[in-house]
Amino acid sequence: MRLLSKLSIGLLTLTLLHSCGSSETTTEPTTLAEKQQVLTEKQTQLQSLQKEIATLKNEIIEMSPELQEQASLVDTVHVDASTFTRYVDVQGAVITDDIVNVVSEIPGRITYLNAKEGQYIKKGALVATIDVESTQKQIEEVKTSLSLAQQTFDRQQRLWEQNIGSEIQYLQAKNNVERLEKTLETLDFQLTKANVYAPISGTVDMEMLKQGEVASPGMPIVTIMNTAKIKISTDLPERYLTILDRGDMVDLYFPSIDLDMTGRVTLMGRSIDPSNRTLPVEIAPAKYNKLLKPNLLAEIKIKELEKKDIISLPAEYVLQEVDGQEYVYLVKKNAEGELRAKKSYIMTGENTADKIIITEGLTTDDIVVGKGSRSINDGDLLQIAESRK
Repeated sequence: MRLLSKLSIGLLTLTLLHSCGSSETTTEPTTLAEKQQVLTEKQTQLQSLQKEIATLKNEIIEMSPELQEQASLVDTVHVDASTFTRYVDVQGAVITDDIVNVVSEIPGRITYLNAKEGQYIKKGALVATIDVESTQKQIEEVKTSLSLAQQTFDRQQRLWEQNIGSEIQYLQAKNNVERLEKTLETLDFQLTKANVYAPISGTVDMEMLKQGEVASPGMPIVTIMNTAKIKISTDLPERYLTILDRGDMVDLYFPSIDLDMTGRVTLMGRSIDPSNRTLPVEIAPAKYNKLLKPNLLAEIKIKELEKKDIISLPAEYVLQEVDGQEYVYLVKKNAEGELRAKKSYIMTGENTADKIIITEGLTTDDIVVGKGSRSINDGDLLQIAESRK
């Protein structure tokens, strides 16, 4: 495929050697005029040689068409200055602090339950009704006992006013009345607790008891979670402390639901965990989404590096010689109007998994060979399949 190209180089070399060998020995030009005259002569000789080479190529191809050079199909990238950004990826999870257990303050059977898992409930809405029949019976019993105690106290008080009976009997009767009054007051208050209301607005996360089951004071009936106040929690490795601060914006991705959004850092821990060398960080999502549930996995992208107006290329287009020297192939047009590959050595800088900064060796006017660069050599004829910015 490259036989003709090699043959052309050989012809050029032989022609130059012939030209040099046949020329007479001349003194080196010393003045500006002499140097300009020699340059003009050499340029004329070169043009003549190029014409001879082109003629020889055509004659050779006419004699052996199979030696026609085949162009390598490649795509190209126009070099341009842009912003280079590198991110650090850390994992986190959705959490919420605004989660409460709805409990009954009195014992009793649940006669009505207005809450199902996943249901949204507003603050102050009726969640459950507790059967207070036992409390009402206790009230009736206390009222009966209080009536008797009041009669006993009234008698003891009359006797005491007549200086009959002991003081201890009088005080015991009085204390008994006061105790039963307090008990009745407590039971009356418990009747007001027959209805259980939602302390916050949110979604029922878990249903602990069913309608018909007995609730005890302090026992959760349902759990309500305010999903509008969720946040993302992560443990940031200490080596990244300098790239993140409270108030910074980060990119969030939730792979399970294929959701992208941004968030703001609301908390940076004050101390590093000595066991894993990390710092607790909390992030508030920029907007509410009902799909965000506690313990949902999140991927957090933190900007580590940003450089503006620099040249960068896809890393796969940067090639390397055996000695480690890096290079790319540029697309150059020769005198015949052909597109040829030209090896250009470069210097590189910061990189990501798929991009690398070019610090030396390229300008914004260059066109770099992209796909196909690994299968060509310096000077190869090129055919452009696609040109990208």
